Amino acid sequence: MAEAQFRVDYPNSKTRSSRIFALDKKAAQVLQQISEAPWNGAHFLTVLPAKDGKDATDAAYLRLSHPDGSPADVFEELRHADVVILISCDTRATGTAEAIAKVAFANKTMIAGLALAEGKSEGVTNEVVASLRPYASVLVVAQDNDFVPAMLTALRA
Repeated sequence: MAEAQFRVDYPNSKTRSSRIFALDKKAAQVLQQISEAPWNGAHFLTVLPAKDGKDATDAAYLRLSHPDGSPADVFEELRHADVVILISCDTRATGTAEAIAKVAFANKTMIAGLALAEGKSEGVTNEVVASLRPYASVLVVAQDNDFVPAMLTALRA
């Protein structure tokens, strides 16, 4: 392969600053399992249920936590983020996805979506994809939750 001579043989000098949001309980379980692995500056965040039980559509009302349970602020987290990754397997998180996307768009931050399809019907998976589509420039369906670390690695999380 002649193209191989043009490859750069050293890693990128700048670490990517990724923010990975679990938008629902199942996505939070998947992230909890992988958050202890070594990542390149990635912050794993779980969107907690609103106190009134409704999906927050305004970022100011989002309740977020780090894997250790400490609270997080969406505006501070996204201030220096290079990429936002929204992970969901539930269509009820649409308002939350929109709230995060508004902040990311204001900061000119790319958004990727990852729909978790393991154990879901095709119809439900299509609904999850449709709920993330308006906000993500990259959208992937993971048929197996073991695919999540590979996807995050591909996005240099």
